[in-house]
This record gives sequence, structure tokens and C-alpha cells, in this order.
Amino acid sequence: MSNTSYRGFLGLLGWIFLVPSVLSALVAVWLIYTGAYVAGDVRSAEGRVVAHRAEQNKRSRWGNHSVVKFSLPDGRSVVFEDAVARRGGAEHAIGETVTVRYRSSDPQQAQISGSAWIQTLLGVGWLLFSTIGILVGWLMLRLRPKATPPVAA
Repeated sequence: MSNTSYRGFLGLLGWIFLVPSVLSALVAVWLIYTGAYVAGDVRSAEGRVVAHRAEQNKRSRWGNHSVVKFSLPDGRSVVFEDAVARRGGAEHAIGETVTVRYRSSDPQQAQISGSAWIQTLLGVGWLLFSTIGILVGWLMLRLRPKATPPVAA
């Protein structure tokens, strides 16, 4: 394999690692941001699990979401579906009291507190692996051999 084809191969491989890893890191940051509720006026309330909803596709069942109802300080009731589906049954039983976190500007986007931690930890793990991919891609681009100028005859 000549130096130029080796250089081109490492460059292509570097970009193959780098681009998806950067996009994946953006998704991971979004997961952390939404799971940790780092912006806005975040409040908590006590809610009650009122139902379970099975998530499935045409071939199989993926898991169960808890459906939770809670009240805002002004007395309005909000019903939402937990974002995290759990295989083998929902984590909370119907009628169980759970702590709910929500932004006062958009209470429909609430989460069960435990689910927020799962989402945040998933985002942190995803970000770690994305960072490794970014480093591998950057190193492949950076450490590929220098192009040698053609020799004049």
C-alpha cells in the first residue's frame, strides 16, 4: 500500500469516526440537558400512577410506560406519560405515589424523578463513548503520514 493510499484510508476512517461521534455527542448532551432539567423554573410535585401503557411495534412489545397524574399549585390537573419504557413491566404500580419534576412553563413535559436520573446517566455514558469516537477520529486525521511530494524525473 503506497503512502498516499494509506494516508487517504486513514483520512477516510478518521472522518467515519469523527462525524457520527460529533452528532452522537450532540444527542447525548440533549439527553443530559432534558434529563437533568438544568434550565428554567423546575418544580416538583407529588403525583399518582393512574395507568400503564404498553409500547410495541408490529413484532414485539418493548416495555411499559407509567401514566401519572399530578396537580399544579393553581389546582389544574396534569396527566403525562413517563418518557422511559421499562421491559418486564412498569417500575411503579398503579396507585403508587411518585415525585414528579416539571418546568412551570411547560408542565406537560413532566418526568418521574427516577426516570430523569436514568435519562441523565444514559446521556453521560453516551457522551463518554462519543468523546472516545471523536478522539479516535481526530487522532486518525492528525497522525496520518504526511503526503510526500512527487519526485521529479
